[in-house]
Amino acid sequence: MESKDIKDIILKAKQDKQTELELFNMGLTYLPEEIQQLTDLTDLYLENNHFTAFPESIKQLPNLQILSLEYNHVKTLPDEIGNLKYLKKLNLANNDIEFLSDTIGQFTELQTLDLRVNALSALPESLRRLEKLEILYLGRNQFQQLPDILSQLTKIKDLGAGGNQINQIPEWISNFNHLQYLSFSRNHIVSVPDTLQSLKKLEHLILRENKLDTFPTVIKHLNNLSLLDLRGNLFSDNNNVLKHVHSPNEIIRAYTK
Repeated sequence: MESKDIKDIILKAKQDKQTELELFNMGLTYLPEEIQQLTDLTDLYLENNHFTAFPESIKQLPNLQILSLEYNHVKTLPDEIGNLKYLKKLNLANNDIEFLSDTIGQFTELQTLDLRVNALSALPESLRRLEKLEILYLGRNQFQQLPDILSQLTKIKDLGAGGNQINQIPEWISNFNHLQYLSFSRNHIVSVPDTLQSLKKLEHLILRENKLDTFPTVIKHLNNLSLLDLRGNLFSDNNNVLKHVHSPNEIIRAYTK
């Protein structure tokens, strides 16, 4: 799309005092400085473009709460993210991020962080500052273990870590008292720690395509569980596994094959 066309879209958004702007699938490689005039903007969607870096002009949008850069080629975040102190949702899924800088710790209001389908193998210490984080997606990266820095983010409700190279579920997850959704699908998990029985609010547990060969008995203590997916593991007798599932809790959907 021509630069003039983008500027026209931005001008109209300013005239209409838009709070939401969608610029996805436009072949964009940069954003014109004029976007800084959209001081009322709260939601900005830039999916499926050609950005290779975090657009500099975004840093001057003081009221931005939702930012999506999914399906681009972003490699990292800048050292300074400007005035984005109200950002609540950041979607960086399907990019080329190998390293996440300490900049991420400046988004202290962040509630949702989507980092799926990148090339991450570690997370920065500054992530501990995201005390309001409730949803974290790390699927399809290169993690060999879940970073211990996450142990301090105890308000998390949804945690997705499927499609990595993780071989164990860390016991500190048992401190996530608000956790409702947990996925370690397509990893190398060989056992499930008994400490998970403290996850009283857990509703969905996804452990498909791992290395489990015995039924994780802790599941019988997860009384709020409504979905259990154990497909693609190493169980020798799936029917026997299901006998464990139905007592004492009433799991609505249980998949073992």
